[in-house]
Amino acid sequence: MIGGGGAPKVGAPTISGAKVVAQLLEQKRAPKSAVFKKKRRKNFRRKLGHRQRLTAVRIMDIVMDGRSVLKKPLMPPRFKRSTGITPSEKVLADLCDDSFLSLWSYPNLYRKPGKELCDLLVVFGNDVIIFSDKSCGFHNSGDLQRDWSNWYRKTIASSARQIRGAERWIIRNADSVFLDPKCTEPLPIQLPSSDHLRIHRVCVVDGASKRSDGRATTLAVSAIVGGDMKPFTVGHIAEAQGWAHVFDAETLPVALRELSTVADFVDYLQKKEALIESGNFVRADSELDLLAYFLWNNREFPAPDQEPFKIEPDIWANIEANQQFLAAREANKVSFLWDHFIEYLNGLYIRQELETGNELPVTFYENAIRIMAGERRFSRRVLAKWILGRAEMAPNSYVGSLFPSLQPDVLYVLLVGPGSSRREHGQYRKARFEQLRNRCIAAKAAHPDRRHIIGMALDARGVKGSSEDFIYLDTDDWTQEQLRNAEELRQELDYFIEGKARESRLTESEYPAD
Repeated sequence: MIGGGGAPKVGAPTISGAKVVAQLLEQKRAPKSAVFKKKRRKNFRRKLGHRQRLTAVRIMDIVMDGRSVLKKPLMPPRFKRSTGITPSEKVLADLCDDSFLSLWSYPNLYRKPGKELCDLLVVFGNDVIIFSDKSCGFHNSGDLQRDWSNWYRKTIASSARQIRGAERWIIRNADSVFLDPKCTEPLPIQLPSSDHLRIHRVCVVDGASKRSDGRATTLAVSAIVGGDMKPFTVGHIAEAQGWAHVFDAETLPVALRELSTVADFVDYLQKKEALIESGNFVRADSELDLLAYFLWNNREFPAPDQEPFKIEPDIWANIEANQQFLAAREANKVSFLWDHFIEYLNGLYIRQELETGNELPVTFYENAIRIMAGERRFSRRVLAKWILGRAEMAPNSYVGSLFPSLQPDVLYVLLVGPGSSRREHGQYRKARFEQLRNRCIAAKAAHPDRRHIIGMALDARGVKGSSEDFIYLDTDDWTQEQLRNAEELRQELDYFIEGKARESRLTESEYPAD
């Protein structure tokens, strides 16, 4: 039977000219079912197992007489990422998805069939973060140095070797990184060339914090220790052939919660490496104390008058008890609206469910959406408040505004519409999109120094129904004629004219006093 577009058609038993278009997703066998047979008083017992063969398909379209009866045929996802293989890898994948977002975080990549590259790779412009996850119990034989050396070799040194191998492969074979074990599906986003590549090495280890003798232990960070020289102290790791950052199962979730964007996390890693290479730093009793020192000093590592210096122990506990620090955490909750926008767009694009734009290559789409994802957490908080504030102002009329990003070449244009009835929404959305496009062009004329113009069109809060439109303009190659036309459009439509546009100042403190 086929319905839609009129009266349903019923076959007898089939419908001539009708077909179903499907995509084969998987062929597998179901979990084993046990079949037990027994005959009383016959000494007869038989136990058999059966695994039913299953085929998973995705229905893509239903066609009648050469035409689709669906409003919008389904399309296969552009690619499918791993979600982690081992339990610890699944935790790592979830943490990185939450902080770095799904388009830039890839667990369990492969370099050759069956040969894993690394446990997780983050690719964000020229920055590449290589994660290696190793876990091993810390045994207590009575010889602490030997126990530490054995654990260090199986976790930190092994992790560093994997990272070094992945780094060499990426430099030499950037086009041979794959999502699947058979190496048939390449990494969807482009790795930077070796000339622009910035590698960040992260070892994630577990086991030392809960020793077999029941004592809890944290890993200290030292600039003067190498290898397994000192128990529970991490310094230079020879196997990495470069500085590798070591986090354990307790410190990594905290670090990614406090540095929950690529820009924030990479900034910390780079400044931490610069601190260690400066020769001014000796030791911190925990990675969290190092992080606390960084956050407390306005995301810097200032050296005190006395050099070299050791970071005071347990300052993370002081940070956790600070009311301004806790207020900043609470204030940052609204910033995840920005993350939601990005992940919402990513999901639609990967599933090929955008209203328009599904034909865009991944490289172009990723370049555009990466600009939004390049905002730091504090910037996202300000942007989210800006959007919500404008959405409250537009229940009856259009509200348009500009917001220069803290990224020096990025400008955001927001247009909030009053919404419409369901019957008129198509015409309303078309008019809203045209106005957004004109405002983006006028915004370039108002701020010619800004290269990237990102436009967002939304509906006011509380209206029936809603839709979103996004526009990206890369004006790097605009000619003088295009700039003159943009200025003429700005004057004609009276958009963003000095003296006529209303300026409003948004004041926001990263660490609120109240």
